Amino acid sequence: MIWNDTFIREWAENGGVEPSEGISVNPASLDLRWSGRYRAASRTLGGWSELYDVDVLELKPGGFYLLDTLEFVRMPPDAVGKLFLKSSAGRLGIEHLHAGYVDPDFCGTLTLEIEIRVPWTVAIKRNQRLVQLTLEQMVAAPAVSYSAVGRYNNQRVPTTSKGLPE
Repeated sequence: MIWNDTFIREWAENGGVEPSEGISVNPASLDLRWSGRYRAASRTLGGWSELYDVDVLELKPGGFYLLDTLEFVRMPPDAVGKLFLKSSAGRLGIEHLHAGYVDPDFCGTLTLEIEIRVPWTVAIKRNQRLVQLTLEQMVAAPAVSYSAVGRYNNQRVPTTSKGLPE
């Protein structure tokens, strides 16, 4: 069952999302904003840049970036989240790669894997709504919580890969 605006708003305003002021609840999703923090893939470094915090970011054609949400999300123990790029951002040439699954009981800012698909620079601004989160109810909470086994819990910056689980 996908949560509607009433369920989303109640969850968000009761500690599910911080800050909850300024949130934008849609009929079946919650808009999340860019924090202003990012890391960029670097050919010269052979990895990720240092962490930057800016008001405006010019995303370069063919660039790959890790951003994160302004909002700190506390997923319920019996619901999962799915993160989608807002269509208005997609129409600018921004692509959010498909790592948008949020486990039950995850808490932290959400890392966004962003690629630019157009041959021109795209500027984004701090607090801009880039993605939307949907929530789906599970039949029951899992036997082992993500809070016990999760590798990215409590992250507060765009987090690079901790490697694939074995």
